[in-house]
Amino acid sequence: MTEKVIEKTKGLVRAEFNFWVGLYMDKFYDALKEQKIIGNKCPKCEDVFVPPRKICGKCNETIPLEENWVDLPSFGKLINWTATPYKVSDRGSRKVKKPTAIGMVQIDGSNTAIVYRLLKMELDDIKTGMKVAIEWNAKSKGDPGDIKGFVKA
Repeated sequence: MTEKVIEKTKGLVRAEFNFWVGLYMDKFYDALKEQKIIGNKCPKCEDVFVPPRKICGKCNETIPLEENWVDLPSFGKLINWTATPYKVSDRGSRKVKKPTAIGMVQIDGSNTAIVYRLLKMELDDIKTGMKVAIEWNAKSKGDPGDIKGFVKA
């Protein structure tokens, strides 16, 4: 029998990689690069999805790639939220001194919600149903990080 030696070290490992998100999300990320929000609309039930999807979750209809795209505003309604004492991005020390608020936001004109940080708000001031607006990062790259988070509208 062979003995195995396992060594444990503490530190960060950075792994650079790329993956393809598909044609529908490609269009969505291209719009984010321009600091725009787009969704796609089901041709049967007319629900609008942000982020976009190929198949409607309500009626199972295929949403054509080249049709039914909808330009949407950069604001919406807070559907639900929570606060966490942990970082939601970045690696390293996971605990934070001040809790981070994370919210589910339904962009006006859509039927679904996206999850992002809630910025520049005290926890006592956050209310379900409140209007919020996107705060964009200064440099857009065409990825989810283009949206810094949502602020009170």
